Amino acid sequence: MAEIRSLEEERCVILHADDFGMCHTTNQAILNLLEKRAITSATLMVNCPWSLEAARAAARNPRLDVGVHLTLTSEWDHYKWGPVLRNGNVDTLVDEFGHFPANTAHMAKADPEQVRSELTAQIELAIRMGVDPTHLDNHMGSLRPDHHELLVELAAQFALPIRFSPNPAHKTGKEALIAQLAAERGILHPHEVLSLPFTYAETPDYDSIKQLAIRLLREMKPGLTELLFHPSLDTEELKAITGTWPIRRCEYDLFLDPDVQDVIARERLSLIGWREVRELQRSWRA
Repeated sequence: MAEIRSLEEERCVILHADDFGMCHTTNQAILNLLEKRAITSATLMVNCPWSLEAARAAARNPRLDVGVHLTLTSEWDHYKWGPVLRNGNVDTLVDEFGHFPANTAHMAKADPEQVRSELTAQIELAIRMGVDPTHLDNHMGSLRPDHHELLVELAAQFALPIRFSPNPAHKTGKEALIAQLAAERGILHPHEVLSLPFTYAETPDYDSIKQLAIRLLREMKPGLTELLFHPSLDTEELKAITGTWPIRRCEYDLFLDPDVQDVIARERLSLIGWREVRELQRSWRA
C-alpha cells in the first residue's frame, strides 16, 4: 500500500468493493480480494443477513480496511433487509412489510430525523460488532439529493472521510454546497468517484469489462480517485438473489487478473485505502 505524500499531485486510487455483508458469497469474494491485497477497501452493510460474518472477519483482522455502507434501500425481489433501529419510529423508511423499499423514491418524503437516527444506529452497530470504520459511503445513492448534507454531519460526528465527488456523473446541483460543508468540517473525500456499471444493455463478456476497467485506470487523473465495484463469486446463492451475478463474478476476477495488475504498475498508480485517508484527516484535525 502506498503512503500518501500528496492527494493533489499523485494519482492515488482506492480500489473499493461495495456490499460487504450482503450474502455469504459476496463475503467470500471480498475477503479473498482484501487478503490478497488485490483491492484496498470495502464497506459493510450492517442491515444484511450476512453482516455478522463480515464484521467478525474485519474485527479479527484489523488490517482489513472496512467502512460503513449506509443503507436505506433493499433492491432485490426475494432477498430483503430493513432498519437496524429497534426502538424508534422508522415508518417513513420502510414498506408495508418493514423492509426498505427497492429504490430511492421514498427518500424525498423520508423524515430527516428518522434518517439520521437510523444511519447513526448503523454506524454504532458496526462499531459494536468490532469494526473500526475507515469511512462512510451510501448504498444506491439514497442520500442524494435530499439528505446528502447528513452524510457530512455524520462524518464529522465520527471523524471519518466520505464518498463524495464535487463532479459526479449525475449532478444534483448541491455539489458546491456539500463540498463547502465538507471543507468547513474538515472532512476529506475523493476528487473523483468512478464506478464499474451496475447493469449493461446486454450482459457483457469478461474481456469487455476488463477493457473498460483498464481504460478507467489509464485515464486516472492526479488526485484521489475511488473506483468502486461489486465483486462476488458465482454460487447458487448469488444466482438466486440477482440476475447481475455474471457481472459480479467478472468483477471478482478483474483485479486478480495479471493484465490489470500490470496496468496499475505501469501507470504508477498509488493504491491506497480509506484508512490512510482517515488518518490523514484526523491528523489535520488534531
